[in-house]
Amino acid sequence: MSELITTRRHADLRWQLLATVSALTLTAYVSSTAAAKAEDAGRPTVWIELGAQLEHLSGVDKPFAAGFYDRLDPSFTSPAEFQNALPLAIGPEGKITVEPGNSWVFSADIRYGRAGNRRDRQQKTQPGNFYNVYKYQTGPAAYNRKCCHTYTVIPNRDNFVDVQSQHQETHLILDFQAGKDVGLGLFGGSGSSVISAGVRFAQLQTKSSVSVKAATDLEHYNQFTAFPSFSFVHQAYPQKYSLGTRFRVYSVAAESARSFRGIGPSLSWDASATLAGDPDSSELTFEWGVNAALLFGKQKVKTDHQSSGGYVSRAGYVPVIYAPLYTHPLRHYTRSRNVTVPNVGGMAGFSIKWPNAKISMGYRAGVFFGAMDTGWDTRRTSTTSFYGPFATISVGLGG
Repeated sequence: MSELITTRRHADLRWQLLATVSALTLTAYVSSTAAAKAEDAGRPTVWIELGAQLEHLSGVDKPFAAGFYDRLDPSFTSPAEFQNALPLAIGPEGKITVEPGNSWVFSADIRYGRAGNRRDRQQKTQPGNFYNVYKYQTGPAAYNRKCCHTYTVIPNRDNFVDVQSQHQETHLILDFQAGKDVGLGLFGGSGSSVISAGVRFAQLQTKSSVSVKAATDLEHYNQFTAFPSFSFVHQAYPQKYSLGTRFRVYSVAAESARSFRGIGPSLSWDASATLAGDPDSSELTFEWGVNAALLFGKQKVKTDHQSSGGYVSRAGYVPVIYAPLYTHPLRHYTRSRNVTVPNVGGMAGFSIKWPNAKISMGYRAGVFFGAMDTGWDTRRTSTTSFYGPFATISVGLGG
């Protein structure tokens, strides 16, 4: 009986001790929550941020490089150069941040970018040297005899290349995160340090098309003699003074559509340090952040291209003769693959803050490793990068 009483006494003692600790913990929690609420009183609980970005792009697409590009006149800019360069992407961005208190931070962020261009570029060689052409006497077998009249003329056709290209890119990035401000100030002043975890969704898309027509290896020849030759037609004697030309012609048409869509977990660290001012009135802060995500998604691409080359010759009024060198009929490729894309990024900038408003400017960069398939006939992955300045305006509500 005494052992049973002793056991019950020990159980009662444990329950009393547990109740005491629980009461103390609850009291401490209520006290800290009350202190946090008192400290956060008057501060906005919801922040709405709107802004715009201006970003350079790389690794979103590759130009179609036809084999005859190397045969064009050395003074010409390669048609591939007109396909590859994209202007800066510009687009809006927005963010909603909720700070309920006790250093918790919840946010939803959206960023959108768009870039595109249309180019129509012609290049041709400068006219060649002037030549003297002798007037031929008429009569049978008299084409090799000259008289005293000459005419100075210039070739009327030269090497050329005509490029028409279109390129369009769009990207969308969504972030949903929950974090906590661990309250680390730097430089001896106030500041914040928010560590967050969440989900990121990214969508990257490009479309491009190009058409190239070119003539090269131009030669002028005289159909009657071995004189310096070029295209020339005399009004009075067209049959006798019309000289010949021969050259190679090429053409290519290609288009592509590429995309990546992925979603996955993300981590970020956003921090700020006060450089000057008072948080209760206005202050200047330096802000920076880094983020990383692992995106699981699908990579798609569709490409079409066809090309041809030929040899053209004409002598006087003889009909044009075209001899094909090669013909590559329309080729169509479609690829789709599940991929895992690591994504890292960072930003740095300055902000002017008031109790209920903030203006920020800075520079941001993001890298998606192996996100896009930029190959034409076969798969070829490329790392896609976005980097450039941004500016935002934030307004605080509630509190």
